[in-house]
Amino acid sequence: MKNVGIVCEGPTDYILLQSVTDYVLGSNNHYKLLQPEPNLMGEYGNGWKGVWKWCADNALIKGQIMKEIEPRLDFLIVQMDGDVSRKERISHCWCDSNVCALKGTQNPLNCDSMGRSARQDCPLTLPCADHERSAAGYQEHLKSLITVLLKDLEDTCVVIPCDSTDTWIAAAYDKADNIEMVENPWETMIAKGKYYHGIRIPGKKKNISAYREMSVAVCDNWKEVKKLCTSAGCFESDIMRLAATHK
Repeated sequence: MKNVGIVCEGPTDYILLQSVTDYVLGSNNHYKLLQPEPNLMGEYGNGWKGVWKWCADNALIKGQIMKEIEPRLDFLIVQMDGDVSRKERISHCWCDSNVCALKGTQNPLNCDSMGRSARQDCPLTLPCADHERSAAGYQEHLKSLITVLLKDLEDTCVVIPCDSTDTWIAAAYDKADNIEMVENPWETMIAKGKYYHGIRIPGKKKNISAYREMSVAVCDNWKEVKKLCTSAGCFESDIMRLAATHK
């Protein structure tokens, strides 16, 4: 059994990452949710910005955090969905092709607090010239971003599901080709109706119990998910490597 810390966008991502990690490692592991905090209204909030803030603020003490938690953490999983690269301009603020008067002078997330005019005047356009508009491009971009934020990736797995963790679910059930380029699979595939492959989707909202059920299907069809989602294969390789260093 491994002790695993998870930094992720939200509670449903946490559920899926736990399920897949247990399946891949063949054991029931112990998990500690570091981000977002359980009430989603903690210091950093939820979503991709919460992941960014957590990484930036805890980069220098990550090792200390992992040692001080009881039981001590063997490794860390950091998740950010690929749609961040696809649609969030400020995630590209540090890219080489971006020319902005504010570049290098402040945290890009602060632009959100500078008012509507600052966002409207942003010179950055998408798709970014530095990154290929593909699952591989999104993964490369966001892994690089988290590397810059976190500084040290020792004992850390960075996973970028494309377009999101919902894609792994859609791959498990629908087995559609080019699934990683389907935008917003939750709305366009999973929550299109009241039921998804017999699972009730109340009000199109992500329901914890429904997500637990769908996570089982992801594990049952993991080989197929890996074939369709490069991010899933990368995730498996990384956590197996990390687990092997903590026998």
